[in-house]
Amino acid sequence: MKNQPEKTFRAGACSASVFVNEKKTEEGTRSFRSIAFACRYKDEATGEWKDAGSMSPNEAARALIVLQKALEHCVLHESVPKQE
Repeated sequence: MKNQPEKTFRAGACSASVFVNEKKTEEGTRSFRSIAFACRYKDEATGEWKDAGSMSPNEAARALIVLQKALEHCVLHESVPKQE
């Protein structure tokens, strides 16, 4: 089973998904977040959804919005190291 996103933000054809990942280190298991971004379009000839390699200024504005929301989510849900 694939890792499911913790949260996905969408605006039009643009989306940004936040994933929680774990990495084993010498100090133990550490959780960290990553952001996956996609701006997709439907190919009129085949009907298939594809990733866009470029975007209009309107789509760029939407991309900025979803990426900002994803970043805000990551910052608000950061793990704070315990003080001893």
